[in-house]
Amino acid sequence: MKNKDKKRTLFQKELLKFTSSKTGAKIASRILPPLDKTILKYTNNRSSLTSFLSGIPVIVLTTIGAKSGKLRRVPLLGLLKGEDVFLIASNWGQARHPSWYYNLKANPKAQLSIRGEEGNYIARNATDTEREAYWAEAVEVYPGYALYKKRIKTRKIPMLILSPIRK
Repeated sequence: MKNKDKKRTLFQKELLKFTSSKTGAKIASRILPPLDKTILKYTNNRSSLTSFLSGIPVIVLTTIGAKSGKLRRVPLLGLLKGEDVFLIASNWGQARHPSWYYNLKANPKAQLSIRGEEGNYIARNATDTEREAYWAEAVEVYPGYALYKKRIKTRKIPMLILSPIRK
């Protein structure tokens, strides 16, 4: 999966602009994840509504709930860096970190499904050098990140690297 922006349709470009806005992010954050989970379930984690509508690559992250101890599955944008996956905990530009971030902080072992292929990974915080290097690429894939960063005044957006666990 390449991170570079494929040729997006006019519809996809406009949808990305909308979901980057405060109102659009609020709407999309409530509508897309449940729909994506359903579609991902029926396509063996190979397709999502978000990918289809926006052209953004979606992965499925499975963590252990920090409080509940239960398995938690969430579709996310993940940037591939060799065998590693780079995740940005923007939470649609909201003031608080997403739940999956707290889950990974409590238990950094996770499972990722990328195009239906599953693997076990371990998460760590991105270094400052990695943050700088990957931020521009992330904004190229999803321009909303730049707007989220401007909008979020109360927190630094966490960035995590998930590396495959070797057996």
